[in-house]
Amino acid sequence: MNITWLDINASYSHSSLALPSLEAQLQSQTRSGCKIEVVSGTLKTPVDDVLMETIESNPDYILATAWLFNVKYLLSILSRIHSIDKNIKIVLGGPEFMGNNFEFLSGNPYVTAVFKGEGEEIFNEFIKMVSQDPASLEWRKLEGFEYIENGRYHLKKSAVVREFQKLIPPESSLFFRWDKAFVQLETSRGCFNSCRFCVSGIDSASIQDLDIEQIKIRLDNICSKGIREIRILDRTFNANSKRAVEMLTLFEEYYGKLKFHIEVHPALLSPAVRNKLANIPEGLLHIEAGIQSLDETVLVNCARKGTSKQSIEGLKFLLSTEKFEVHTDFIAGLPGYTFDMLLSDVKRMIAISPDEIQLELLKLLPGTHFRIYSERYGISFSPEPPYEVLKSDSLSYKETVLCKVLSKIIEYWYNDSSWRSTFRKIVISDERFLEDMLMELFASPFHETLHSFESKSMLLYLFCKKHYPEYTDHIVLNWVMCGLSLKKEPASQVRHWNIKDMEQISNPLFDPVKRTNSYYYFDSDNTRYWFTFNKSEERCKPIKFHQENINNCKQKI
Repeated sequence: MNITWLDINASYSHSSLALPSLEAQLQSQTRSGCKIEVVSGTLKTPVDDVLMETIESNPDYILATAWLFNVKYLLSILSRIHSIDKNIKIVLGGPEFMGNNFEFLSGNPYVTAVFKGEGEEIFNEFIKMVSQDPASLEWRKLEGFEYIENGRYHLKKSAVVREFQKLIPPESSLFFRWDKAFVQLETSRGCFNSCRFCVSGIDSASIQDLDIEQIKIRLDNICSKGIREIRILDRTFNANSKRAVEMLTLFEEYYGKLKFHIEVHPALLSPAVRNKLANIPEGLLHIEAGIQSLDETVLVNCARKGTSKQSIEGLKFLLSTEKFEVHTDFIAGLPGYTFDMLLSDVKRMIAISPDEIQLELLKLLPGTHFRIYSERYGISFSPEPPYEVLKSDSLSYKETVLCKVLSKIIEYWYNDSSWRSTFRKIVISDERFLEDMLMELFASPFHETLHSFESKSMLLYLFCKKHYPEYTDHIVLNWVMCGLSLKKEPASQVRHWNIKDMEQISNPLFDPVKRTNSYYYFDSDNTRYWFTFNKSEERCKPIKFHQENINNCKQKI
């Protein structure tokens, strides 16, 4: 009996845990009764390539995990496969099927069934049944499988893993990918929160934690494979303060060997967790700190625990340690969240200065509270993945597009560390700057166009030149420090210096020994900025930088 697992990921660096998590649970007798083959691809892989490989695997069953970013691509392949061979049975699982699946099954009748929920404890029985009798569909009566038969939709409750601690680790599977840059590790199952926009808030299930010693064994194994980065999949790392401290203590044992990505709720940082984080080795952690909104009413609408004040205070604490990168996020389109409120929150966050700010539109994920009750909340959303909000009770369609422009502005000039300091300084200095830039770029094809590093830098320069000339010198200085072309307009006021200018202009960076050095300077108000370049040491960027008061120079040009 041949089973083909269709493994479609967003990019090569990402690898789904679904197959290894499920296959690891197979009993040896069950595993020997079937042949499982994997066909992998990304969203950029030509459909024909995946289709050919899948057909050549000669499957009796095709299994796949569907989620909002891969489902359209996945269905484009599966519909073609069904046209080629209608005897192949197709079974899908994943986040796409956490809600009511009647519409999906009706619209895609070639799908034999979908699975709702957590499948590890069901998978062995499912594979055993299909292996014993590939033609039978009796397996559909198992927990979690939904299907349409003779016009009747068989609705099921989501399957829930009852003994998470007893699951065999996915790293034990032959299908676990050790060739990726990072490994995902789930050390707990369930979520204490009930956020109405999140699939983790669909069913209230108690949190099940793995034993610390069991986690250590797995980390030792992962470390032995040469992996250097671990992404902890726990929904809220600090949900249990005592356990969070224990986990951080364990992580410290791998300092210099592993780096851990964790998600924390900044409003719920206990004194014990704070104390541990304050004393953690630098560079051990990367922290995602969820904010969503800084408005209390919006947070209440989301049923999210913690207050805005607590979140801000917690975020400031995380940043004050200077021990790790801190990324945070906002969700536009939440009920009650106006565009003006969002813009104000973004400005406030820029002033607080985390390492990255993510801004995304609300996605109405299948099975979530906001998806089920979208009409009650006045939310209109795209019927196609990724199910983004089109308008809400507080946000017009035009404003959702403005949110996309704002998100790209943040991504280009704040999240890029090369521009963050300059961009932040300007936004803080002028209350209108961000809004004016937003409206100008909104009127252009900006958010639909990809820009190179130089072209986005030029875009910022031209905007300042046109509307905020008092900031152009900041842009020029940053332009040079980034190693961008000295022949382009932003560097038109940057002057070349050579040794014959020594009598008139004293060069504080001049090194008579380094004959391959070249020197440039730029005057802004009462300050002269000096740059040393050496292409053999650094191809584009200056290798040395110095600033001095022009009044102290021998001569001003």
